[in-house]
Amino acid sequence: MGTSFYEQPKHHPHTPYAVACAALEFLGDQWSALPGPWGTTGHLRSGDRIPFTVGVCGAGDLYIRNDAQGDSVHLPFTSTADLSAIGQAVAEVVGELY
Repeated sequence: MGTSFYEQPKHHPHTPYAVACAALEFLGDQWSALPGPWGTTGHLRSGDRIPFTVGVCGAGDLYIRNDAQGDSVHLPFTSTADLSAIGQAVAEVVGELY
């Protein structure tokens, strides 16, 4: 039997929201994270209220987008990579996109 609607598949253990939350450890306490609709994205917001989206593109790569400017970067991580390492990479990319 398949996974239930609420169960995260084992081959995708990290949601974009979980990745956004992991990035908070490296971004600092002025940042916040919120889940996107249906868990398909995670959203980061700086203390200056600049919004960023964390998501997965059609090719299956993780991306981070500065929603105010439209600039984005794709990361070579798979969803099975270490969550802390992904969060650190997201924080570094957010710094570049800021």
